[in-house]
Amino acid sequence: MDIGLFMVPFRLPETNLQDGFDWDMQVIRWAEEYGLSEVWVGEHTTQRWEPVASPELYLAAAITQTSRIKLATGANVPANHNPIALAHRLMQFDHMSRGRLMVGLGAGATREDLQIHGTSEPKPMMAEAVEIMRKVWSGEGPQRHEGKYWTLDIPAYSEELSGPFMKPYQQPHPPLAMAGLSPNSGTLKEAGAAGCLPMSFAINRDYLAGHWHKYVEGAESAGHKPNRNDWRVAHTVFVADTDEEAMELAIKGGLGRSYREWTWPSYARSGMLPLMAPELDEHDPATMSLEYFAENHWLIGSPDTVVKKLQRDVEVSGGFGTLIAFTFDYLDQPEAYRRNLELLGTEVLPFIKDLEHQTESLADLQQQVAVAR
Repeated sequence: MDIGLFMVPFRLPETNLQDGFDWDMQVIRWAEEYGLSEVWVGEHTTQRWEPVASPELYLAAAITQTSRIKLATGANVPANHNPIALAHRLMQFDHMSRGRLMVGLGAGATREDLQIHGTSEPKPMMAEAVEIMRKVWSGEGPQRHEGKYWTLDIPAYSEELSGPFMKPYQQPHPPLAMAGLSPNSGTLKEAGAAGCLPMSFAINRDYLAGHWHKYVEGAESAGHKPNRNDWRVAHTVFVADTDEEAMELAIKGGLGRSYREWTWPSYARSGMLPLMAPELDEHDPATMSLEYFAENHWLIGSPDTVVKKLQRDVEVSGGFGTLIAFTFDYLDQPEAYRRNLELLGTEVLPFIKDLEHQTESLADLQQQVAVAR
């Protein structure tokens, strides 16, 4: 198992964009220094707490500051872009990074982002956009694709006039990924059918087994062989030398503020709060407290405690390839956050590196579900 990072990024309102950008670059440098495998950056046009409109541009700045760590968009929203232009930007990035790029794909979950881009039908637009992007990456012409939303018209290039078509550094294109959130995620089934890497947003560990089941179902329906090593699980993580210190830094620091002031209110508006925990009672302060989530759902604590909590996720899910830790704004406590990443890479990662997992076929999973019922 590996460990990576996910930069939404959660940006505290008092942090200006330039200082926040510098902080994120420092976090990426620390991540590489401490042996983490990858960093994902989200895309949001209208969100002040998540202010990255172009993850590929953001990550391009990290290319010359790092040499090994994978750089991933998490996720591009193809429906909000001209997919021909987006495909070429990502292809350019793939070459500039010498193949360190991974591409997350999403339909867009933020109403305001879809509104500002004029995106009326995000899911079908995303499907058509990705089809066009794959055709661009094939580098074959001439060809024409007339879709409902866009038209791709690749001319017949000649070596004398225009040179060959640009093709991605990675063949046939950078790895593609899709993320799921709901208990029976249709998106993860689509990811399996499309041959994309699966990512679960671990709002609730009880959903993990179902996520893998849906991914396997989609993969086997399309003749793909699912591999648990490809599976990413995104989680809320904070590590310190002691449980008490980790709890204090998480609850009273940028992590806690992000949940109190942004994540919970936004989930409440969208009706997503029940996804955070099946036992959640909005009328019971005990189950709505940060302490409750830090103790029961998040990976908060000393390295030993975090490993023990993570083992529960592995047991429930059957195993996955990479733990993805959300990052937070700790500009006022940089040393504490640096130590969090150091402990993740030097103490947690060695313990979980060789955690065993099993690969199950769709038939195996269906049999398990039948027995459970």
